[in-house]
Amino acid sequence: MELRRVVRAGLRVAVVCAVTAGVWFYLTRVLVLHLGYWHGGFDLKVYRGAVQWWLDGRPLYTFHRNQTHFGFTYPPFAALTMLPLAWVGEALAIQLDVAVSLLLVVLLSWWLMRPLADRHGRPRWFLVALAVPLIYAMEPVRETIGYGQVNLYIVALVVVDLIAIRRGRAWAGVGIGLATAIKLTPGLFILYLALTGRRRPTVVAVGTSVGATLLALGVSPGTSVQFWTVTLFDTARVGRLASAHNQSLMGLLARLADPGRPSTAVWLLGAGVLLVVGMWRAVRAFRRGDELAGITLTGLTSCLISPISWNHHLFWVVPAVVVLLDVAAGTPPAPGSWRLLNGRRRATAAVAGAAALAVFAVFFVSVVALVSKDTGYLTVTGAVAVLGANAYVYVMVALLFLLPARTLPAGPPVREAPLSPAEGAAARTTAPPPPAGSSPR
Repeated sequence: MELRRVVRAGLRVAVVCAVTAGVWFYLTRVLVLHLGYWHGGFDLKVYRGAVQWWLDGRPLYTFHRNQTHFGFTYPPFAALTMLPLAWVGEALAIQLDVAVSLLLVVLLSWWLMRPLADRHGRPRWFLVALAVPLIYAMEPVRETIGYGQVNLYIVALVVVDLIAIRRGRAWAGVGIGLATAIKLTPGLFILYLALTGRRRPTVVAVGTSVGATLLALGVSPGTSVQFWTVTLFDTARVGRLASAHNQSLMGLLARLADPGRPSTAVWLLGAGVLLVVGMWRAVRAFRRGDELAGITLTGLTSCLISPISWNHHLFWVVPAVVVLLDVAAGTPPAPGSWRLLNGRRRATAAVAGAAALAVFAVFFVSVVALVSKDTGYLTVTGAVAVLGANAYVYVMVALLFLLPARTLPAGPPVREAPLSPAEGAAARTTAPPPPAGSSPR
């Protein structure tokens, strides 16, 4: 028996090593030959240059790196969080960011894969070690690290809040509030909290976001006024709407209309439909006990309805693959999900496995990069351009409509945040008297 365990563990180690080596070979010997770039922490260099420019007493939003159009596009509070970048050299800043980002990949892989390991009787270390290189290889993750982007930090703040809510922490909501003050689009998670009835975390998230924004206003009133009245509405600062790297609904419409302008009315109608469908399905997933599917659908919705969602913003396809893999491994969809396959376990597992593989493959091989340049201009025309340049939009829309909620085993009950002394006194005051003849226990 002991020998069998040793052999099994050795085989698992060999599988992890083989997968890691295969991913590394693909990224460094195949993909890089096609793409021809690793970005070199370009966005982090923009952030660092902007905060240095700001610390020198110049307006934050007038900074442009090396005479290009690339400047700071986030709210002023984000600049406050990035001030430490100005305290170290550029090379060290990039190295520290890569190290922290890789650590976040490991921690997020643990958070995603540990429940699957426990549910299906697999060693936690094995599934996590297998997941880390594969998750890193998906385009949103590796591009985030290559550019030195903030997306993994934003995701980590959202996940920390979900864990805090589950454990009944009074401060739950702070993470989503900070994420919203840094990048705006995570504000949809506040709506998710509200729609799913988590009132206290919703209030904490709103209060944190407003407080952080007011802090930035107090530090530099002119900078805040500039952002909220002018810069926020200047999409040209962020990049071309029709760029192939903009994988939002607006990006798709802009490419279809190029060289003309996309219809604002069509975008508003489409974004409204996606918002309603996405949040409706997210709330239904939560009520069926699948929080991961709920936040995944919320994240996908935010990517689709935002005017600009670059390839590296699309992290939420990663947990979507995990949900599909879990169904493929035998976790049944919740009642009402995938009705056409109701009761057909093998067919359900096969469809979920194929869907997981397809989504992973699209982002592993970087389909959009195959039909475009680094500048975002297309290298193809016609039907190939319509299909290839919008591939990520199609995948996210399909997931928004079809990602199943799962029937999960009952976990520990969600603990409510403890009442404050004032709330406790109010509750005791308003509590109804005990029935006559009853004795306290």
